[in-house]
Amino acid sequence: MVGRIRGWVCLLLAGPAMADPVGLRGDIGGLWFDPQADGQGLQIDVLDGGRAAVTWYTYDESGAPLWLFGLGQVRGQQVEVDLSGASGGRFLTEAIQPAPAFQPRGRLQVQFVDCDRALLEFESAGMGLASGQRELVRLTQPQGVRCNAEEEFAEQRSLAFEHGPGGFTPLFADLPAQGQDIYELDFAWETLPPPLEARRGLRLTGHNRSDDLAMMIVGPVGGLEAGVRYAVELEVELASDVPGGCFGSGGSPGDGVYVKLGVLGRRPGTVTVDEGGVPTLRPDFDFGQQSQGGADAVVVGTLANRQDCEAEGEWELKTLSTRGRPLEATADEAGRLWVVAGTDSAFEGLTRYYFTALRIRLRPLS
Repeated sequence: MVGRIRGWVCLLLAGPAMADPVGLRGDIGGLWFDPQADGQGLQIDVLDGGRAAVTWYTYDESGAPLWLFGLGQVRGQQVEVDLSGASGGRFLTEAIQPAPAFQPRGRLQVQFVDCDRALLEFESAGMGLASGQRELVRLTQPQGVRCNAEEEFAEQRSLAFEHGPGGFTPLFADLPAQGQDIYELDFAWETLPPPLEARRGLRLTGHNRSDDLAMMIVGPVGGLEAGVRYAVELEVELASDVPGGCFGSGGSPGDGVYVKLGVLGRRPGTVTVDEGGVPTLRPDFDFGQQSQGGADAVVVGTLANRQDCEAEGEWELKTLSTRGRPLEATADEAGRLWVVAGTDSAFEGLTRYYFTALRIRLRPLS
């Protein structure tokens, strides 16, 4: 079986280039599935002691739902587990529950290619199930967990705005230097609206009156080596009550508000420029223009959440990241980098959202 898996790995890797080897920790866990086999998949959880719990939601030879499960071992880049099935149980009821029967159903190996691809081989113990192979892709991962971070980054910082601003302050740009009252600009650290009232975060509010409004928080990351250039990956957790696919006279309140993350080697600010006789505040760094990123910041998504446009807006958390597009900046003489997280709006209306967490991953560049 091992020889067959090795050959299968070589065939798969003839396609996309393989990433660095994955350290099999808890961050590899989540739901995995074969895109060619709808309606089934595997839950994989790596545990302490080199163990792994696997549940395979699949079907038997007659097409009836079948759960296979087991506790196995992590061996190098793969998980090996003997799977069993159960029968004779009942759904939750007040009646007396009969003891289910357990039957060995086969042996499973999952070889992880990278954080998002794996190879499955199943050796059946009979009972109507066939042996075979599958290519798996990752469907979900735990919130706030980044697979393979220890291998890729020398240092990680996690800022939870649950306990305060953490040194971050607001920055508003792309609006006139005077007469800003009509923009309804506001910033606060406060409790989130229901159903997220158990959380606190940093709220930014602004009414885009000029077809172009940038709102952001900026703050330092200290304790770095002065003059050293770093590759930086940023990940932000935010709360939004704006569905996607909604359009009005002012544009889309979700899809037209672009979320950007950036990093600089100096404190970011604004500069006043004359635009047709109107003093206008612009970022003093390359933040990009609406849907386009700049040299100091990249677009990571929009403010739209997962709700349907027809439904009444409800606050949801979402996570956006620069993963796969690391930024670079050189730490200043005090050993600091400055992080920017915000939005660039093409929606001519009121925008309000919360930042609840920010994760920063750093790798010094030689």
